[in-house]
Amino acid sequence: MEIQYVTLCQIDELTCVRVQHPKASALVALQGAQLLEYTPTVEKPVIWLTEHAEFKKGQSIRGGIPVCWPWFGDARRNPESVQKHLPPGALPAHGWVRDKPWSLDYISTDDDKVTLRFQFPTTTWPDPFPDGVELSLEMEIGSQLRLNLTTFNGSDETLNFSQALHSYFAISEVGNTQIEHLEGVTFIDTLDDWKEKIEDSPIRIRNETDRIYVNIPEVILIRDNGWGRSIHIESDTAKSAVVWNPWIEKGKRLSQFGQEDYRQMICVETADISDHAALIAKMETMSSTLIIDTTPNIR
Repeated sequence: MEIQYVTLCQIDELTCVRVQHPKASALVALQGAQLLEYTPTVEKPVIWLTEHAEFKKGQSIRGGIPVCWPWFGDARRNPESVQKHLPPGALPAHGWVRDKPWSLDYISTDDDKVTLRFQFPTTTWPDPFPDGVELSLEMEIGSQLRLNLTTFNGSDETLNFSQALHSYFAISEVGNTQIEHLEGVTFIDTLDDWKEKIEDSPIRIRNETDRIYVNIPEVILIRDNGWGRSIHIESDTAKSAVVWNPWIEKGKRLSQFGQEDYRQMICVETADISDHAALIAKMETMSSTLIIDTTPNIR
Protein backbone atom coordinates (compact mmCIF):
# COMPACT_ATOMS: atom_id res chain seq x y z
CA MET A 1 0.00 0.00 0.00
CA GLU A 2 1.19 3.50 -0.84
CA ILE A 3 -0.91 6.62 -0.39
CA GLN A 4 0.48 10.16 -0.46
CA TYR A 5 2.66 10.57 2.64
CA VAL A 6 1.82 7.04 3.92
CA THR A 7 3.51 3.67 3.28
CA LEU A 8 3.46 0.24 4.88
CA CYS A 9 6.79 -1.25 5.92
CA GLN A 10 8.03 -4.38 7.65
CA ILE A 11 10.41 -4.06 10.59
CA ASP A 12 11.56 -7.51 11.69
CA GLU A 13 8.32 -9.34 12.65
CA LEU A 14 5.98 -6.34 12.69
CA THR A 15 4.08 -4.45 10.01
CA CYS A 16 4.26 -0.71 10.51
CA VAL A 17 2.85 2.45 8.96
CA ARG A 18 5.38 5.13 8.08
CA VAL A 19 4.25 8.73 7.67
CA GLN A 20 6.42 11.28 5.84
CA HIS A 21 4.40 14.48 5.68
CA PRO A 22 5.71 18.02 5.09
CA LYS A 23 4.62 18.89 8.65
CA ALA A 24 5.91 15.78 10.51
CA SER A 25 7.15 12.21 10.32
CA ALA A 26 5.87 9.26 12.33
CA LEU A 27 6.00 5.49 12.68
CA VAL A 28 3.11 3.36 13.93
CA ALA A 29 3.08 -0.39 14.54
CA LEU A 30 -0.13 -2.23 13.67
CA GLN A 31 0.58 -4.33 16.74
CA GLY A 32 -1.04 -2.38 19.53
CA ALA A 33 -1.81 0.54 17.18
CA GLN A 34 1.29 1.86 18.89
CA LEU A 35 2.68 5.18 17.78
CA LEU A 36 6.44 4.67 17.99
CA GLU A 37 7.93 7.89 16.61
CA TYR A 38 6.66 11.41 16.09
CA THR A 39 8.88 14.28 14.97
CA PRO A 40 7.57 17.62 13.70
CA THR A 41 9.58 18.90 10.74
CA VAL A 42 12.89 20.61 11.69
CA GLU A 43 12.42 19.66 15.37
CA LYS A 44 13.89 17.08 17.71
CA PRO A 45 11.77 13.96 18.28
CA VAL A 46 8.81 14.49 20.59
CA ILE A 47 7.97 10.83 21.21
CA TRP A 48 10.78 8.61 22.50
CA LEU A 49 11.65 5.11 21.27
CA THR A 50 14.56 3.19 22.72
CA GLU A 51 17.42 2.25 20.42
CA HIS A 52 17.04 -1.25 21.91
CA ALA A 53 13.47 -1.70 20.62
CA GLU A 54 12.57 -5.23 19.53
CA PHE A 55 9.90 -5.58 16.85
CA LYS A 56 8.53 -8.99 17.85
CA LYS A 57 5.03 -10.43 17.62
CA GLY A 58 3.23 -10.54 20.95
CA GLN A 59 5.81 -8.32 22.67
CA SER A 60 5.16 -4.69 23.53
CA ILE A 61 7.79 -2.25 22.29
CA ARG A 62 9.56 0.00 24.81
CA GLY A 63 8.64 3.56 23.98
CA GLY A 64 6.10 5.40 21.85
CA ILE A 65 2.51 5.57 23.09
CA PRO A 66 1.22 2.12 24.09
CA VAL A 67 -2.54 1.81 24.63
CA CYS A 68 -3.37 0.48 28.10
CA TRP A 69 -6.93 -0.92 28.20
CA PRO A 70 -9.19 -2.15 29.88
CA TRP A 71 -6.96 -1.94 32.92
CA PHE A 72 -3.77 -0.11 33.80
CA GLY A 73 -0.63 -1.62 35.34
CA ASP A 74 -1.25 -4.58 37.63
CA ALA A 75 -4.85 -5.68 37.10
CA ARG A 76 -5.21 -6.47 40.79
CA ARG A 77 -4.30 -2.91 41.72
CA ASN A 78 -7.30 -1.62 39.79
CA PRO A 79 -10.59 -0.77 41.55
CA GLU A 80 -13.00 -3.58 42.34
CA SER A 81 -15.44 -2.04 39.85
CA VAL A 82 -12.87 -2.76 37.09
CA GLN A 83 -11.76 -6.15 38.40
CA LYS A 84 -15.31 -7.48 38.41
CA HIS A 85 -15.16 -7.59 34.60
CA LEU A 86 -11.82 -9.46 34.52
CA PRO A 87 -11.14 -13.21 34.64
CA PRO A 88 -9.36 -14.73 37.65
CA GLY A 89 -5.69 -15.67 37.61
CA ALA A 90 -2.62 -13.96 36.22
CA LEU A 91 -3.20 -11.16 33.71
CA PRO A 92 -0.68 -9.20 31.64
CA ALA A 93 0.29 -5.69 32.71
CA HIS A 94 -1.67 -2.86 31.09
CA GLY A 95 -4.46 -4.90 29.50
CA TRP A 96 -5.20 -6.98 26.44
CA VAL A 97 -4.66 -4.71 23.45
CA ARG A 98 -1.12 -3.27 23.50
CA ASP A 99 0.58 -6.40 22.10
CA LYS A 100 -2.16 -7.61 19.72
CA PRO A 101 -2.66 -6.68 16.03
CA TRP A 102 -5.12 -3.91 15.15
CA SER A 103 -6.53 -3.15 11.70
CA LEU A 104 -5.93 0.10 9.84
CA ASP A 105 -9.36 0.93 8.46
CA TYR A 106 -9.12 4.60 7.46
CA ILE A 107 -6.48 6.91 5.96
CA SER A 108 -6.89 10.55 4.99
CA THR A 109 -4.25 13.05 3.92
CA ASP A 110 -4.23 16.78 3.24
CA ASP A 111 -1.77 19.66 3.35
CA ASP A 112 -1.94 19.90 7.14
CA LYS A 113 -1.96 16.34 8.42
CA VAL A 114 -2.33 12.61 7.96
CA THR A 115 -5.26 10.93 9.70
CA LEU A 116 -5.12 7.22 10.54
CA ARG A 117 -7.84 5.20 12.27
CA PHE A 118 -7.16 1.81 13.85
CA GLN A 119 -9.74 -0.68 15.06
CA PHE A 120 -9.16 -3.48 17.53
CA PRO A 121 -10.67 -6.61 15.94
CA THR A 122 -14.15 -7.55 17.12
CA THR A 123 -13.70 -10.44 19.48
CA THR A 124 -15.27 -12.51 22.18
CA TRP A 125 -13.68 -11.13 25.30
CA PRO A 126 -12.68 -13.48 28.12
CA ASP A 127 -15.49 -14.00 30.65
CA PRO A 128 -16.75 -12.10 32.58
CA PHE A 129 -15.78 -9.11 30.39
CA PRO A 130 -18.92 -8.24 28.41
CA ASP A 131 -19.11 -8.94 24.69
CA GLY A 132 -20.03 -6.18 22.26
CA VAL A 133 -17.38 -3.72 23.49
CA GLU A 134 -15.44 -2.07 20.63
CA LEU A 135 -12.21 -0.06 20.71
CA SER A 136 -10.73 2.30 18.13
CA LEU A 137 -7.87 4.80 17.99
CA GLU A 138 -7.61 7.76 15.62
CA MET A 139 -4.37 9.68 15.07
CA GLU A 140 -3.91 13.06 13.40
CA ILE A 141 -0.24 13.57 12.53
CA GLY A 142 0.86 17.07 11.56
CA SER A 143 2.55 20.02 13.25
CA GLN A 144 0.71 18.79 16.34
CA LEU A 145 -0.23 15.25 17.29
CA ARG A 146 -3.81 14.37 18.21
CA LEU A 147 -4.96 10.95 19.47
CA ASN A 148 -8.55 9.94 20.16
CA LEU A 149 -9.18 6.61 21.91
CA THR A 150 -12.83 5.57 21.71
CA THR A 151 -14.67 2.80 23.53
CA PHE A 152 -18.19 1.78 22.48
CA ASN A 153 -20.11 -0.29 24.99
CA GLY A 154 -22.36 -2.42 22.81
CA SER A 155 -23.03 -4.85 25.64
CA ASP A 156 -26.16 -5.03 27.78
CA GLU A 157 -24.50 -3.86 31.01
CA THR A 158 -22.61 -0.89 32.38
CA LEU A 159 -18.86 -1.18 31.75
CA ASN A 160 -16.14 -0.10 34.18
CA PHE A 161 -12.56 0.01 32.91
CA SER A 162 -9.22 1.77 33.30
CA GLN A 163 -7.23 3.19 30.40
CA ALA A 164 -4.13 5.22 29.59
CA LEU A 165 -2.17 6.54 26.65
CA HIS A 166 1.24 5.57 28.02
CA SER A 167 3.24 8.37 26.40
CA TYR A 168 7.05 8.30 26.43
CA PHE A 169 8.41 11.79 25.72
CA ALA A 170 11.85 12.47 24.25
CA ILE A 171 13.94 14.97 26.21
CA SER A 172 17.46 16.37 25.96
CA GLU A 173 18.51 15.13 29.42
CA VAL A 174 16.46 14.42 32.51
CA GLY A 175 18.47 16.91 34.57
CA ASN A 176 17.55 19.72 32.16
CA THR A 177 13.83 19.06 32.34
CA GLN A 178 10.91 19.77 34.66
CA ILE A 179 7.17 19.05 34.57
CA GLU A 180 4.85 21.97 35.26
CA HIS A 181 1.14 22.60 35.98
CA LEU A 182 0.89 19.72 38.49
CA GLU A 183 1.91 21.94 41.40
CA GLY A 184 -0.60 21.57 44.22
CA VAL A 185 -2.30 18.55 42.60
CA THR A 186 -2.79 15.51 44.82
CA PHE A 187 -0.83 12.44 43.73
CA ILE A 188 -0.46 8.85 44.86
CA ASP A 189 3.17 7.86 45.38
CA THR A 190 3.20 4.18 44.40
CA LEU A 191 6.81 3.86 45.62
CA ASP A 192 5.90 5.01 49.14
CA ASP A 193 3.11 2.63 50.14
CA TRP A 194 0.62 4.40 47.84
CA LYS A 195 0.46 7.45 50.10
CA GLU A 196 -1.34 10.60 48.96
CA LYS A 197 0.94 13.64 48.70
CA ILE A 198 1.07 17.18 47.32
CA GLU A 199 4.06 19.20 46.10
CA ASP A 200 4.00 22.92 45.39
CA SER A 201 6.95 23.07 42.99
CA PRO A 202 7.50 21.75 39.45
CA ILE A 203 8.49 18.08 39.20
CA ARG A 204 12.20 17.42 38.76
CA ILE A 205 13.14 13.80 38.26
CA ARG A 206 16.07 12.93 40.53
CA ASN A 207 15.33 9.28 41.31
CA GLU A 208 12.85 6.54 40.43
CA THR A 209 9.44 8.16 40.08
CA ASP A 210 6.01 6.55 39.78
CA ARG A 211 3.11 8.86 40.64
CA ILE A 212 -0.60 8.90 39.86
CA TYR A 213 -1.98 12.45 39.78
CA VAL A 214 -5.74 12.89 40.24
CA ASN A 215 -8.06 15.69 39.12
CA ILE A 216 -5.46 16.98 36.70
CA PRO A 217 -5.57 20.27 34.75
CA GLU A 218 -6.28 20.20 31.02
CA VAL A 219 -2.68 21.05 30.11
CA ILE A 220 0.57 19.63 31.54
CA LEU A 221 3.87 21.03 30.34
CA ILE A 222 7.32 19.45 30.03
CA ARG A 223 9.85 22.29 30.01
CA ASP A 224 13.09 21.13 28.39
CA ASN A 225 15.84 23.71 28.85
CA GLY A 226 18.41 21.57 27.02
CA TRP A 227 16.46 21.66 23.76
CA GLY A 228 14.91 25.07 24.48
CA ARG A 229 11.32 23.91 24.06
CA SER A 230 8.21 22.98 26.00
CA ILE A 231 5.97 20.00 25.21
CA HIS A 232 2.29 20.73 25.82
CA ILE A 233 0.21 17.69 26.82
CA GLU A 234 -3.47 18.55 26.61
CA SER A 235 -6.54 16.49 27.44
CA ASP A 236 -9.96 17.80 28.36
CA THR A 237 -11.21 14.26 29.03
CA ALA A 238 -8.56 12.48 31.13
CA LYS A 239 -9.04 12.69 34.90
CA SER A 240 -5.65 11.26 35.89
CA ALA A 241 -2.02 11.37 34.82
CA VAL A 242 0.93 9.12 35.55
CA VAL A 243 4.47 10.50 35.82
CA TRP A 244 7.08 7.75 35.50
CA ASN A 245 10.82 7.34 35.13
CA PRO A 246 12.52 4.08 36.21
CA TRP A 247 15.86 5.78 36.96
CA ILE A 248 19.02 3.67 37.21
CA GLU A 249 18.40 0.50 39.20
CA LYS A 250 14.93 -0.33 37.90
CA GLY A 251 16.10 0.62 34.41
CA LYS A 252 18.65 -2.19 34.61
CA ARG A 253 15.81 -4.68 35.15
CA LEU A 254 13.62 -3.51 32.28
CA SER A 255 13.54 -5.23 28.91
CA GLN A 256 14.53 -3.19 25.82
CA PHE A 257 15.97 -0.44 28.00
CA GLY A 258 19.56 0.79 27.72
CA GLN A 259 21.74 1.77 30.65
CA GLU A 260 21.42 5.50 29.88
CA ASP A 261 17.84 5.48 28.55
CA TYR A 262 16.40 6.90 31.77
CA ARG A 263 18.19 10.17 30.94
CA GLN A 264 16.45 10.57 27.57
CA MET A 265 12.76 9.99 28.43
CA ILE A 266 9.92 10.95 30.75
CA CYS A 267 6.50 9.33 30.76
CA VAL A 268 3.52 11.62 31.32
CA GLU A 269 0.50 9.43 30.68
CA THR A 270 -3.02 10.81 30.41
CA ALA A 271 -5.36 8.28 31.96
CA ASP A 272 -8.59 7.28 33.66
CA ILE A 273 -7.37 5.07 36.47
CA SER A 274 -7.56 4.42 40.21
CA ASP A 275 -10.65 6.10 41.70
CA HIS A 276 -11.18 7.87 38.36
CA ALA A 277 -11.65 4.72 36.29
CA ALA A 278 -14.06 5.11 33.38
CA LEU A 279 -17.70 4.07 33.37
CA ILE A 280 -19.93 3.72 30.29
CA ALA A 281 -23.61 2.83 30.26
CA LYS A 282 -24.78 0.21 27.78
CA MET A 283 -24.90 1.38 24.16
CA GLU A 284 -22.91 4.51 25.04
CA THR A 285 -19.54 5.74 23.74
CA MET A 286 -16.59 7.34 25.56
CA SER A 287 -13.67 9.08 23.87
CA SER A 288 -10.38 10.13 25.44
CA THR A 289 -8.44 12.81 23.56
CA LEU A 290 -4.75 13.68 23.78
CA ILE A 291 -3.16 16.64 21.97
CA ILE A 292 0.64 17.08 21.93
CA ASP A 293 2.50 20.04 20.53
CA THR A 294 5.62 22.08 21.25
CA THR A 295 6.60 25.70 21.66
CA PRO A 296 10.01 27.35 22.10
CA ASN A 297 10.89 28.29 25.69
CA ILE A 298 10.69 32.01 26.34
CA ARG A 299 13.86 33.26 27.99
